[in-house]
Amino acid sequence: MIFGAVALAVVGLGNSNVSAGEDGTPQPKSTVQYPIRFDHAPAARAPQPRPTVSYPIRWQR
Repeated sequence: MIFGAVALAVVGLGNSNVSAGEDGTPQPKSTVQYPIRFDHAPAARAPQPRPTVSYPIRWQR
């Protein structure tokens, strides 16, 4: 009986008449233009490598 009630609820909810933006309802529109460019931004420079330690490392030979 419980299974029948759940099945009836699923069928009832699956066939509901909910509109998805039709009937003259305005939909959001994208205003972005691809590719995105930053024309007035300064040119990025590559970062310079820095040593990770400030003392010499002795290598065992």
